[in-house]
Amino acid sequence: MTAARDYKAIIAGITSAADELRERDRERAVELSRDLVGLDDAMVRAEERAALTRLGVHLHWEAALETLWAESWMTLRPMPAPDERVDPAHIDALDAAVEQRFIELRDATRRRGFGLRRR
Repeated sequence: MTAARDYKAIIAGITSAADELRERDRERAVELSRDLVGLDDAMVRAEERAALTRLGVHLHWEAALETLWAESWMTLRPMPAPDERVDPAHIDALDAAVEQRFIELRDATRRRGFGLRRR
């Protein structure tokens, strides 16, 4: 009966190891579910932030076109497509740069057409 006891001991060890793996898998599944909720929230916030940035850029572009409308000598072009190479980590600085460039444009046009005489 030694072979039978050895067999039962081996099977008990395998069963115990399988039970431990199942328990670890359950715990890991719970952790991953929590992580997924956090990632989903982060993704929603990132999408909202991107939409706000797109809206801000669009509004500044439209305002720039209105500002330049009186400059008949200038060729106005459609808004360029977003640069996909830009690091999203710098979005706040880039939004500030868009705002600053618009302010500079507005101030320059207020100085009577970029310093050129109007006809």
